[in-house]
Amino acid sequence: YAGSGYTATDLAGDEKSVTDSMLVDNVYDLQNMDAKLYGSYMLAGNIDASETSSWNTGAGFSPVGNETNQFTGTFDGANHMINGLTINRSTTYYVGLFGYSTRTIQNVGLVGGSITGSVYVGGVLGCNSGNVTNAYNTGAVSGKNTVGGVAGNNFGTIKNVYNTGAVSGTDDSVGGV
Repeated sequence: YAGSGYTATDLAGDEKSVTDSMLVDNVYDLQNMDAKLYGSYMLAGNIDASETSSWNTGAGFSPVGNETNQFTGTFDGANHMINGLTINRSTTYYVGLFGYSTRTIQNVGLVGGSITGSVYVGGVLGCNSGNVTNAYNTGAVSGKNTVGGVAGNNFGTIKNVYNTGAVSGTDDSVGGV
């Protein structure tokens, strides 16, 4: 972490000291962001999320934030990857690493894995009304409608993103990014 170019102000929005509680070191830390949706987080390194395929009786990772309880914090992947994330929630709205975000998600890649939801489904996030920059997805994303490789629905700003994963939907509003 030292020498990364980030200061306490970058992470916390004020002059608080940088602590390990702000750093996401593993897939459990990633899931626990859902307990503090207003927090400022940064990946400490690449995350192996392949074990999420067996979590929650096969439903996998639970998206961080949803329509009612949105992610209002900041997430900086620090140019690291999350490998093998699995979400299998075919009846759930707002599905992705982040279900619904109103703030900043940046510098992160989802590699492999599989994201399945119903409506508002994306690899990085189901619905964005904030800012997403420098993000990508290479895993499969599927749903009923409003499905995208990076974001299912967007009311905010998305810049410098790409998707190479397969994207599919059974109804309408399905796209690559």
